[in-house]
Amino acid sequence: MQIQKYIFAIMRKLIYLFILLACCFWACRKNEELIPNVSVNEYIDLNLPSYSTLNAVNNWIYYPAGAKGLIIFRKSTTEFAAYERACTYDPNTSGAVVVMQANGIDARDSICGSKFFIFDGSIINGPASRPLQQYRCTFNMSANQLHIYN
Repeated sequence: MQIQKYIFAIMRKLIYLFILLACCFWACRKNEELIPNVSVNEYIDLNLPSYSTLNAVNNWIYYPAGAKGLIIFRKSTTEFAAYERACTYDPNTSGAVVVMQANGIDARDSICGSKFFIFDGSIINGPASRPLQQYRCTFNMSANQLHIYN
């Protein structure tokens, strides 16, 4: 009888310890919120002077769409990438946006300092643990028109 009480007391303590540890891990984790789901369905005529920068490979522009704007990057003569400017680390922080760096190959969050590779949106260094949110791009070469959508 004494052994059963002793085992029961140990099991109860282990359960309490497990619950306490689970709460600590959950509470200590950085709140990596999701970027607000904003519908994007943009057509960009690259023949217009305001988008002429995108007519050359490895050039980029900021574009007013998405949650905090987009970075549109021309990867090759036929391939584009469009990334959300809201950082994946803490997208709801006021004033925080991903900004292209002078080297033209990476972008950095202005508040947390997370750095991303512009060719694929991957993380160069954190604290972000997810790549930049990417939108789909379709390029109509004959019309010189880019379609960005989600």
